[in-house]
Amino acid sequence: MLIGQQAVWIPLVTALENRHAGIPHKIEDVTDYSTMEDLFKVIFRPDLVTIASVMTWNVMTLDHTKTAYDAASIMKEKRIGSVIVTAYGKPFGIVTEKDLARISAFLDLPPKSLILSYLASRPLICARPTQTIQEASIIMQEYHIDHLPILEKDEIVGVITTQDIAMYMLYT
Repeated sequence: MLIGQQAVWIPLVTALENRHAGIPHKIEDVTDYSTMEDLFKVIFRPDLVTIASVMTWNVMTLDHTKTAYDAASIMKEKRIGSVIVTAYGKPFGIVTEKDLARISAFLDLPPKSLILSYLASRPLICARPTQTIQEASIIMQEYHIDHLPILEKDEIVGVITTQDIAMYMLYT
């Protein structure tokens, strides 16, 4: 005896089998790519995928007493686009390549004399690793930022960028 939904499946399967009984086909040769794309969109929805699965885990930090030259040197050496500025061991602000480019374009001062505590963008806008990619992109759009530090228990554990989100969306 079948109960509930199982009782519906038997007549449905029988009707489908009888409808196509005279049409020869091989199921393994049929690939409906539009259905596969829809399936991937359901499985890899940005509103369900967390930041932790896309973010960069290794984050460089510098003390607020360091200079723009130190930040630029680390960014060049590590091939990264931002450095988290800390004050007394706590996240304080962020300095990006864009910040350094703008400052050097407007100020006629040597980079070794520009202290990070004056250059850092603050307050530091952060997200949690359990938030979704969609939430991260909304935060980044709202504050017009390209680098979003990820904070867990008052400690920076990663950073997600607009490039990370774009690459994720491109390959899923």
